[in-house]
Amino acid sequence: MMLDQAYTKTEQGRAEIKNRALPLSRSLRNLLLVIDDSKSAQQWLGLVQGITAADIAFLIDQGLIAPTARAGSAAGLAPAAPQAPALPSLDYQALYAYLTGAAREHLGLIKGYRWVLDVERCGDLPALQQLALRFVDEVRQAQGDAVAFKVRQSLGL
Repeated sequence: MMLDQAYTKTEQGRAEIKNRALPLSRSLRNLLLVIDDSKSAQQWLGLVQGITAADIAFLIDQGLIAPTARAGSAAGLAPAAPQAPALPSLDYQALYAYLTGAAREHLGLIKGYRWVLDVERCGDLPALQQLALRFVDEVRQAQGDAVAFKVRQSLGL
């Protein structure tokens, strides 16, 4: 295990969050909930109280997290020039229709309703495009990478 490496949850890790099959300590479960490839393991050690390098090693050994391919910026290497995230290629009406229709399907009744309200608050295409990017992240957190990938494709990302 390398502490300068970035890690992300595996499908098994997402299943553990839902099922709570393993007897994880509160701090270790908190780490599993929040870990993503935006930070290195060393950075997560500083952010989540009560965890050690051994805890990260345990999550790796259990198959709950895995190293990511995006280790460059988390590993302390010179990051590439920041790029603006790709925006959905749909026009306002198509994006509005997709987000209002897909919110409940992918996020459930209550959370989907809240997303529809957020869509209603967007007054122009740039605001709706930014909300669509957040929607992809929410779907990834709720249903995993495979479903988020399909949503990205539907949005033309």
